[in-house]
Amino acid sequence: MKTFGKLLGLMMLLSMIVGCTPTAPKEAPVASEAPVSNVAPAETTLTEAEQWAKDNGLGPYQPETEDWAAIEAAAKKEGKVVIYANSSKIGKLTDAWNALYPDIVYEGNDTDGIDTKMAAEQEAGNVVGDVWFNSDGHILFGKFVPNQWLWSFVPSDVVIPEVTPDRPFAIARHGTDLFGYNQEAHPEGCPITNIWQLTEPEWKSKLFMEDPISDVSMMAKLATFVQYADKMAAAYKDLYGRDWTTDEYAVEDSFGMVVEDAGYLWLRKMAYNAPSIQPGGDEVDAGYATLGMDLSVEPGIGFTGYSSYQTTLDGELAMAPCFGINPVSGVFKTSYLAIANNAPHPNAAKLFIKFALTQDGFDPWNELGNYPAADGLSPAEGMLPLDELKAQVWEMDPVFDWNNVSKVRDFWAVSLLAVPQEEDD
Repeated sequence: MKTFGKLLGLMMLLSMIVGCTPTAPKEAPVASEAPVSNVAPAETTLTEAEQWAKDNGLGPYQPETEDWAAIEAAAKKEGKVVIYANSSKIGKLTDAWNALYPDIVYEGNDTDGIDTKMAAEQEAGNVVGDVWFNSDGHILFGKFVPNQWLWSFVPSDVVIPEVTPDRPFAIARHGTDLFGYNQEAHPEGCPITNIWQLTEPEWKSKLFMEDPISDVSMMAKLATFVQYADKMAAAYKDLYGRDWTTDEYAVEDSFGMVVEDAGYLWLRKMAYNAPSIQPGGDEVDAGYATLGMDLSVEPGIGFTGYSSYQTTLDGELAMAPCFGINPVSGVFKTSYLAIANNAPHPNAAKLFIKFALTQDGFDPWNELGNYPAADGLSPAEGMLPLDELKAQVWEMDPVFDWNNVSKVRDFWAVSLLAVPQEEDD
């Protein structure tokens, strides 16, 4: 009966995953190994999307310089720009935009499921959103680029060192998610020195995190720990003095899932240790870092935004970042800007991208944990220098994430169901 119950639970959970995860239509191509580079095709016959991009000077057809007076004049005739962003701060750009472009209506939308919404618009041929402003790089490169649903545009006078022919999209900013602790409970510093400690009984149900099953962005962050499996293996040996392959859970589980490397082992043991899943970042922080918690009980650790530390500095939270832990303190993510194929307001979209890459465009996000990508912009005071931060975090790779996130998701889901009986008591 226990086996039947596990199998039934697995079927139900996988059904939830399918329901929560957008899938590409059968006719829509996706990247299997690497994203298609944004390079102009050699053949003279263009697809409809390529012809549209060429007509509008986007992607590989972008001219070496822009006539901004002509672009602004055309944008005024378009009269509007619509941005789909995965940030509530997008609305804070309204006043600065209106001061520059009072004749162009600004519509900045904090949109859940941007990829699903924009894909549906492309497939229906009814495009509403002009600009993608989102950190789901794995979906951008793995699904939208092969389908020619988004085009790059980087103003020629803006320098973003990370932009390359294979990664041609403008980068608005970088953010950081990391492990945090309650500094009222631990004024001496982070209570862990190695993230493998979070898989031990002492920390059972004490890691607060957003739900990776329902949040594809969170699942992509977990995939990063698999990407750096070699460093996870070294950290395991540093803590326990033996190879990860000797761990009691480095075996096939009751559903036949095998552990391929130390990254997957960490995910399995994390799942077995019953993390406290929360619906959002605010709830994650509240779970372990609320001011005045009962400190006779360990509050726990959170996987949260570095920006939450600003709330601590404002006197409203007790979160502090776990810098210096082995092998990593968190992940480094990227927020991309792109223009939708057949965007109804392509010139206004160009103006918005130029605006977003200025100091005024960055200011709503200019807080602890966020770093501008364009040269010449200043990050918030009090942050670690970028080079020092990047030595302590792992940068998310959109290509690796696209190729592996589904596999990681399935492994995580099964691990939640395959908890050994002795761990479940």
